[in-house]
Amino acid sequence: MKKVLFAASAVGLFAVGSAFAQDVEIATWSGFRKGAASFTFDDGAPSHVTDAGPMFKKYGYKATFNVVVNWNPNWSGFQGLADEGHEIASHSNSHGNNMSGEEASSKKSIEGKINQKYGVITVAYPNCNVPNESAVLQNYIVGRICNGSWKGMADEMGKDGPSNWAQVPATMTGAEGQLKSTNDFTGRMQKVIQSNGWAAFLTHGFQGKQNGNANYSPTDINAIDGALKWAQQNDKDIWVAPMGHVAMYLKERKASKAEASSSGGNITVKLTHSIADNISKYDYPLSLKVKYDGSKAEVTQAGAKLESKIDGGYVYFDAVPNAGEIVISGGTTPPPSSSSVEPPASSSSATNPESSSSSGHHWGPWTQSSSSTTAIAADPASLAAVAVYRTADNYIEVSGAQGLEISVFNSLGHKVRETRGLGYVQKVFTGAKGVYIVKVGNRTFKTRL
Repeated sequence: MKKVLFAASAVGLFAVGSAFAQDVEIATWSGFRKGAASFTFDDGAPSHVTDAGPMFKKYGYKATFNVVVNWNPNWSGFQGLADEGHEIASHSNSHGNNMSGEEASSKKSIEGKINQKYGVITVAYPNCNVPNESAVLQNYIVGRICNGSWKGMADEMGKDGPSNWAQVPATMTGAEGQLKSTNDFTGRMQKVIQSNGWAAFLTHGFQGKQNGNANYSPTDINAIDGALKWAQQNDKDIWVAPMGHVAMYLKERKASKAEASSSGGNITVKLTHSIADNISKYDYPLSLKVKYDGSKAEVTQAGAKLESKIDGGYVYFDAVPNAGEIVISGGTTPPPSSSSVEPPASSSSATNPESSSSSGHHWGPWTQSSSSTTAIAADPASLAAVAVYRTADNYIEVSGAQGLEISVFNSLGHKVRETRGLGYVQKVFTGAKGVYIVKVGNRTFKTRL
């Protein structure tokens, strides 16, 4: 039996392009991309729902939306964004000069309005003024400031993230900011690709749109559209994800260790970390590659099938720390049943037109007798926080489905994937273009590749 053990925090051990010939490696960024970028939006503007949401959906990316409780944001609209996989975060209760004293109360208020798996885990400070750092770190995994250069820091972070998680920089965009054009955005993303770092962007409202109170430094929405288009074209290099998601990945990667062993023709990988707090379970999937000389592979974790690919003598997959042993076998497991199956309709209402929960629909010939786009009803937390959507790299991804059975059906009603939710998000299927139905627990969702 062969056995190797190493920790993700070891210097250089997990850097992208490492010269070491490890049996197993944890990627610096999700998907073994070279850099990360987070788009954040402040003030809860109407245009964030009506304009930013559809734009991000077009490219398959997700953002962080920081809302002000007392500015009466469109709660149902922001719930719709959460249902599509975006992060809804805090920007205080009142948007005063300093939000000290509102760290916990703003979080609680938003969590009373928005269903997300771990509630509100990110906060952006009004007027860029840092409140009580201790209170921030007791309630959030990220506290976001504005330009790092305004505080004598760099505007972009390295692969190990910020030196202080209560002061995470994001560069201002728009008329009063440094980033105005598509080239400005793509230049920053190219910079972090070269440095293996992380860039965050801070946008308020959009030029010529309905912005409510988000009237500071309006940004040309076409500049962001162009940036997202560029990111999609370069998706193999840049990971675009919400600020809280990148933070979870980074913290886990730095604290994780991987142990691989081989026996009986199978490879077993143990992926663990010891992070513990009351904010998140830190079960965001990490991207791994394991040295592998086979032409086919079946990868499972705790018996649940994981999406995987073989390339250049390695098998690549995403796995969740502390979620059970990962087993890589020769791909002899029988494929899912190809018989036509009609998933039962859910009693939940739909969440959005393309990735929506169904109610009263017949999915055999893929016709609908009725449609609904209302917000999620008050379901148990294990189901209310579930979201299903397409990613930029053309996967169906499910979030908030830990412990739930997941089935994917194609347009003919054939089951093409069966697995189980393991972590905060999970890629469950990729395939031909078309409409798919995803059954999570007793809810069904329609999405499109």
